[in-house]
Parts: sequence; structure tokens; C-alpha cells
Amino acid sequence: MAITTRTRPDRHAAVVDVTIRDYLNTLFYYRKIATTVFLAIVALGVLVALFVPIPYRAQATLLVLNAGYYDQTNNPNGGVSLQPPPGQLNGVEAQILSSPELHRDVILSKLGPGATASDIDRELQNFEKRLHIEQNDLANTITLTYSDTDPKAAADALARLLDKYFRQRASIFTQGRVNLLVSQRDDVGKQLDKADADLLAFQKKHGIVKIDDQTSRAVQLESQLVQRKLETDAKLAQDRSELKSLQSSTKDVRNTIPIYTDDSETSRAINILQGSLSELENKRADFASRYMATSPFVVQLDKQIADMRANIAKQRQEMMTATRMGHNNYFDVVQERLAVLNASIAGGVAQQTALEAQIKETRDKLQGMSDVSSQLSQLQARRDILADSFKERSRQVELARVQQGQVSQINGTNVRVIQAPFPPSQRSVSASLIVAAAIAAGLLISALTVLILSSLRETFLSPEQVERALLLPVVNAPVLLGSGRGAAAGAGANVEPAYARPAHLAYGRMIAAINSSSDGTAKVVMALSTGKNDGLSSVIQGLTSELEHRSGKPILILDIASTPDSPMYGKPNAQGLLEWPSNGGSGTANVDAVKATGTDESNALTDLTFTRVDRHNIVVAQPHSGAVPSSWQLVTRLFDALRESHDYIVVHAPPSSQSFTGIENAPLADATVLVVRAEATRKPVIAGLKAQVEDAGGRLIGVALTHRRGYIPSFIYRFF
Repeated sequence: MAITTRTRPDRHAAVVDVTIRDYLNTLFYYRKIATTVFLAIVALGVLVALFVPIPYRAQATLLVLNAGYYDQTNNPNGGVSLQPPPGQLNGVEAQILSSPELHRDVILSKLGPGATASDIDRELQNFEKRLHIEQNDLANTITLTYSDTDPKAAADALARLLDKYFRQRASIFTQGRVNLLVSQRDDVGKQLDKADADLLAFQKKHGIVKIDDQTSRAVQLESQLVQRKLETDAKLAQDRSELKSLQSSTKDVRNTIPIYTDDSETSRAINILQGSLSELENKRADFASRYMATSPFVVQLDKQIADMRANIAKQRQEMMTATRMGHNNYFDVVQERLAVLNASIAGGVAQQTALEAQIKETRDKLQGMSDVSSQLSQLQARRDILADSFKERSRQVELARVQQGQVSQINGTNVRVIQAPFPPSQRSVSASLIVAAAIAAGLLISALTVLILSSLRETFLSPEQVERALLLPVVNAPVLLGSGRGAAAGAGANVEPAYARPAHLAYGRMIAAINSSSDGTAKVVMALSTGKNDGLSSVIQGLTSELEHRSGKPILILDIASTPDSPMYGKPNAQGLLEWPSNGGSGTANVDAVKATGTDESNALTDLTFTRVDRHNIVVAQPHSGAVPSSWQLVTRLFDALRESHDYIVVHAPPSSQSFTGIENAPLADATVLVVRAEATRKPVIAGLKAQVEDAGGRLIGVALTHRRGYIPSFIYRFF
């Protein structure tokens, strides 16, 4: 590695301030995500506005006057009464209205005596969350509001609250007989509730609702079960008798019977033999009338007749009779009837067993019901006594309250309801307000999402971001147009087109930085990238295509990143030339001059293969072995030899993620260019590559940004 003392460029010279264009680049880069987030939140708001019930808000207003219990002047001459401080009466009444005991009474009146503690606590928290109390000390009014999705339920809740409120404040401000009677009535009520609970628990424990009805139904059920058992016994006896009779009467029934007997063939043969015998006998009688009995003709016929008779006798003995057997349908009927009777008997036995068990269970239940009937009667009698006592004490409480009201009729109550609760007709929040809030939230959250994503992103979108992150100028950053993006996508590889815009506009700054990098006439430019798909080859092609207009000598590309099997710039055609897009080059290359310089004593160029680019004054040189010399002294000699025949030597170094060759030889070059791929190269990776090059002593002239796209629409970008 070469160590240099060359002064590094000023890091602060490339600092670029954040502009509106940077914000717009980020916004339009994340436009799909931001639009998705915005539309999702707006859609959620619309769904909430359409399907989520918005609560109604019922309202009641109380006016507090300095009268009744609060007027304590006791001035018989009608003097000026003492006025309480503003807000004092409202504060007292508001404390009563916000009392947890009052709210608990309201909940108990709604749920009833059978509510559990958890239900009461849950409803109490819900009630206090929906209730809002606001007092106006200047007007001596108290406003109560209650929110609920059901307008009638909201009004009913306030009505119950006001009812319990007036009752509780009367019990607070009045003491005496009413409270005593109320406490006694409540004690009796608790005993009555306990008696009801005991009676209910006893009934649930023993399964009793109405003992008389259940007893009568149990007796009726027992009689029905006994009757069914008797019917089952009779039916079972009948089936068994029928089965026994059927088995005895059909024991000789077989499953097959003879259908018919056939001996026609044998009879036909015997008849034929009988006919032949008759013909022989007739023939013998004819010969016997003409010849003597000892005549050979007669003797022969007698022998034939005897043989025929013997044959007929033999056929009679051997006569066969064919008998055909058939299935007995009556056997099937008998078997089916036997199966039906057996199944009926089995079902009857099972039914008999079940009925016996049910009869036993019913009789046990009747016995148990008779045992608990006396206990139930005692509980009911105690409950009736407590109910009569509760009614009597309730009547006494009402009488005492009437008497108390008559006594305090002159003063009257000092709290008046000036606005009674009624079911509201409009919701507390309109659907349009929810939609507007969803739109505002969508804008805010989508902006926050873009902010978070941009803060987490480690890649580059614009040259300004590269300059701020690396403190290096961007000397080349062509913008991919629509056709360029389509060509790059259709090629199947991450190669940026070399001519996304005119070359003199895309590479002029880079060439100026190269020319000013050193005082030598020949320039060696080291092009480095972190990955193989960062567009390094396209940058080199565009740079060399523009440099061939600025030099009469061939522009040399020293390709040390390719291998003999897979060259970066393609393989030569039949004429031994590399095919590149034409850019108006000179079309000639002094390759012979290049090769002639390789005959010096160092033999530095003997290991290189030179290939000319068709229709360009560009030459691509590749090592035979696919690698540069391992010694930096040999690389120095190689660069010096190449400088003799070329004004510009562009070194295509292998990616830093695969090889350290480019970083190691960067100090030997006049200028080093870092290639960064937009939306792909991460900031820590390229920053690490920059630090390594600077630590090695390389002279960084800037950054080439590839695959850069224009995110801002043209009708907006023209303003910037």
C-alpha cells in the first residue's frame, strides 16, 4: 500500500443546506406509503362515522335558591337576610350530586336487588365516566349532562339521578322520625331480602318452583309410568307366547322346495324303441306266415325282438328323472316374523328395565318432596310475615314523610328543576366532524410516517443528500428519464444507461475535476464502488465516451474487475471489436502505439490484452490472469507505462465488498471517483469506503450518483 502526505480536501466545502426540493424529493419518494396511510385513516374515520354509534347528550339544569334549609336568618320582622358567598350553595348541591353513594343508589335502582358487586362497580364506573356536572356560580345554576348511544337511556339516567338526588338531600337535611322509620324499614327489607334469598336458594337446591304442582305432576307421572309398565309387561308376554307358538309350528319349514320333475327325454327314447319293437314283431308275423319257425329269417327276427325287449327293459331301469328345486318364500316370511318378535321382545325387556328405574326414581323424588314440603312451608310463612311487616313500615314511612312535607310546606325546597331531562334529537358529535378529524389525522400521521421513514432510510435520493452525508461534491448525477428506466428494467440487470442525458452535461463537472486533480498531462482515474450492481460500468462508459472528444490519443479503460470468463464490457465480435452505443467518436484507436510502449525493460504491458471499441476511440485493457500485479511498485510502473500513450486511463476497480485492490491502488491514481447507486447504496457502507480511501492516501474528487430518478413531477419541479 502506498502512503501519501497529500493534503485532503476541505470537508466543509461540500456542505449543502437542506432545501425545499429535498423535502419534496422525500415526500414524493414515499408518496405511495403516505397516500396509503392517509387513505386508510380517512377510510377508518368514514367507517367510524357511518357504523360506530355516536352518543347523544341529555341535559338538565337546576336553579339553587337561598331559601328553605339555607335561609337561617329567623328574622320575624322581615329584616335583611344574610346572603351566602357566590357559589357556596352551588358547591354544596354539586357535592351531593357528585356523591358516590348517590351514584350507587342510581345504579342499584337501575340494576335491581339481584345485581352482583362486580356488575354494580362496572356500571358505576361507566355512569361516572358519562356524567358531567358543571356549575355556574354567577347564575346559581348547575348543569348536568349524560352521554349515551340511546337518547332515551341518557334522559332516563338523568331522571333517575334527579329522583335519587332529591330523596338523598331530603334525608341529609332532615333528621328524626323519618330516618328512624326508614332505617327500620330498611332492616326489615334486608331481612325480607334474606328470607327471599334463603327461600330462592332452598328452591334452587331442591329444584322446587311450586311444591303442589310439582307433587301432583310427580304423582301423575308415576301413575303414567306404572300404566306403561303394565302395558309393556302384557305386550312382552304376548310376544313371547307368539314366538313360542310360531317356533313350534314352523320348525319343519325348509328354505327350498321341489318345483317340478321332468322325465320326457327318457320316455321319448322308450317310445321310439317300442315303435321299433312293433315293426319287428309285425315283420316276424309276416315272415312266420311265409316261412317255417326254424327258418333263418324267423330266427334272426326273434333274436332282434329279444334284443329290443332287453334294451327296452334296460332303458326303463336306467331312466333318469330331473327334479328342479326352488326357494321357499314362506321360509323368509317365517324368519322375518321371528326376527320381528325377537326384536320386539328385546325392546320390551329394555323398556321394562327403564320403566322400573324411572318408577323408582319418581317414587324417591316424591318421598323427597314430601320431606322438604314442611321446611318450605316454614320459610314461606317467615317470608310472608316479613313481607307484611315491610309493608306496614313502608306505610309508616310514607305517612311520616307526608307529615314532614306538611310541616315544611311554607318554605318549600330551594332547588328547582328549570330544565328537565328529555331525549335529545341530535348527536353530540356530527359525522362530518369525525370525517374532518380523520382527514386532519391522516395528514398528520402520513407526514409523521414519511418523517420516520426518511429518518430510518440509509440510502440516497438526490445529490444534495450525498454531499451532506459524505462531504464530497457530486460530479455526475444523470436523471433517469422514462425511457431510460424502461430500458434498465428490460435489460434484466442493474445497469444504468450511459446516455440518460447529454454527455457534456452529465460528465463535464467530473472531467473538470479530473483535469484539475494533478499537474501531469496524463490522468489516471480510479473508479470505485461498493457493489457490482452500482452502475460503475455505465459511468465509465459515459466518461470515456465524453473524454474521447478531448484527446487525440485513445482513451484507455483498465478493467481489473472482470474475469476472462465474464468480461464486464462484453466479448469481442468477429472483427475483434467491442460493440458499444455510438456517441459520435472518432472511430479510430492507436492500438499499435499502445502495444509498442509495452516493449520497455519493465515489460509492464505484456500481461494486458487490449481490445478496441467499435466506432469509438476507446480501448479496453484487461490482465491476462484477470488481476493486477500484487506489488504497488509494479502497479506504479504499469500506470507510468500507460501514461506514455494515453492521456486518460480510467481504472475499473473491483467492488470494495469483494476486493481491496481498488482501495489499495487509489493513492497511485491522480483522481478517485466513488460510485453510489441511488436508493441502494447505504450511507455507512459508502462512508466506510470513503474513509478507507482517504486513509490509504487516495485523492477523492467527488461522487458519481447512478440510477437517480426524478421524484418531483415536472409541473412542480419547474418552480425550483
